[in-house]
Amino acid sequence: MSLRKILFLYAFSALVLFVAACSTPKNNTYNPWNIADSDTLYLVDPEDGMQLFPPITGAMYKAINPRFIANTHGFTVKEFAYPDEEKFLRKSFELIAFDYSIIPDYNLRNFHTSLNATRRRNYYINDVFMHWYSRVLPSTLMLQAIEKIEYDPSDSILVMAMFPPGTPVSEYRSIGAQRFYTRDISKSRIDDHTTLYLLNDQVITGKIFEAVNPVFIKSLKRITNQTELAEYGRKDLKEIVKLTLFKKTEIVEGLVQLFECPECDIYLVDNIPLDVYTYYLLNRYYFKEVRVILEDEEEAFAPYKELFPEKDLRLRWKQQITVISL
Repeated sequence: MSLRKILFLYAFSALVLFVAACSTPKNNTYNPWNIADSDTLYLVDPEDGMQLFPPITGAMYKAINPRFIANTHGFTVKEFAYPDEEKFLRKSFELIAFDYSIIPDYNLRNFHTSLNATRRRNYYINDVFMHWYSRVLPSTLMLQAIEKIEYDPSDSILVMAMFPPGTPVSEYRSIGAQRFYTRDISKSRIDDHTTLYLLNDQVITGKIFEAVNPVFIKSLKRITNQTELAEYGRKDLKEIVKLTLFKKTEIVEGLVQLFECPECDIYLVDNIPLDVYTYYLLNRYYFKEVRVILEDEEEAFAPYKELFPEKDLRLRWKQQITVISL
């Protein structure tokens, strides 16, 4: 074989490999199963394995944090074949790390989700009403995959919840609704360097933003208007994300939150000081490392002393700083 033929074969082989590499679908972190917005999927009831109605769209599914999807290989395809009817397929999935019951347990305290939030608040995702076990879905959404969250105090439709015997009929009406609207982040690049995150008007990091439990968000607004961006005096700024939060007692039914000395506890999360009330609205499974330092440890406590109020506290408790890395 001549040298020219050998070189030609090498060149041709390289071209084939290049084309194959380019044509192979790349694994997208946010949409690894190549689901289309128009696809239809069913959330499975963890109690009896039934597929729940109404189904959800592919757009909604792509907004779910992958860490909560129980299916190792993505959605499950189930074939139905009834006599005298055409067979049809359904795609379904299950969730992990959430209350297992299709009927929300409103007394569950150890893990706060939209599933066990106060029964008199309704939830919608992309204007689809969430009921029974589907109520859990807002808590599974990635915040970066949410375009906006709006609180709708006018929503008063019948609440899909179990009430204790003897509950007045008036209690079956909603006191408002949270409306979540998703966006497709699989097609965009999120740059925290050009984004300003505000939590109740306090500047936070992108990691803290992602760690906020969605059930406690009263509103999420994304600002890209150049006039409003210019007010913050940053030339590189492309987006402002503003979060307003509920109080925990507004979400968790029957909860009374008492802290003897809230000023005594400061939580330094991702190098941002947060008070105890805000700390308890974060998802702790985002935490990588937690270190608690009491004021008795003078040398270790000294760098953080200025974060505490100088006034004498009426109730004298030990001051402590909790340093959390995300």
